[in-house]
Amino acid sequence: MPSFLLDYNFISLIIACISLFVSFLTLWSNRKRLDIIIDYSGLVERVETFDKEEAFPNQTTSAFVIVKALNTSPKDIGFFDISLYDGLTHEILPGFYKFSIRPELSDKKLLAINEKEGTIAHFNPLISNYGVIPANGFKRFETLVYPKTKTFIVDIKVAIKTWRKNPYAATRKRYKHYSKVVTLSDEDWNEILKSRKI
Repeated sequence: MPSFLLDYNFISLIIACISLFVSFLTLWSNRKRLDIIIDYSGLVERVETFDKEEAFPNQTTSAFVIVKALNTSPKDIGFFDISLYDGLTHEILPGFYKFSIRPELSDKKLLAINEKEGTIAHFNPLISNYGVIPANGFKRFETLVYPKTKTFIVDIKVAIKTWRKNPYAATRKRYKHYSKVVTLSDEDWNEILKSRKI
């Protein structure tokens, strides 16, 4: 009888350990996992449609920023408070959002053009400064930054709580964030200044 109880207790212990392992494995596989890459991709002189209609008047040369977000988790993950800051003063900079263009152009495809460099790219502008990256999905969007100095910061918060403070945030500081500090070359900065006739 004692031998039978010993075997029974041992089997119960093994089953409990396996259950605990499976629980941890499930928790690990269902965790929120996100990979965001922010790239500076050169200068843009103007944005226009395929029919050469300018997206908005009085355009000046700006910095072209591409954001690629990969969500490998089984849950949708929200992003919010996309902010563009001056690298020296941390002043908020203007950026390009789809809602800022003329309503009659909002459904048209746009091109980002730099005639000096001879580059033309499809422009997939950021709709607003928040959104959702779908589960097991990929999202790519672009924006234009109009810097005030040679250095600017792109910062994106995501809906994942963290203990680490976001050094750039004025509010909601304890959310995971992805940021990139971009320092323009002298040549790029001079092109921006020249377009503003400074």
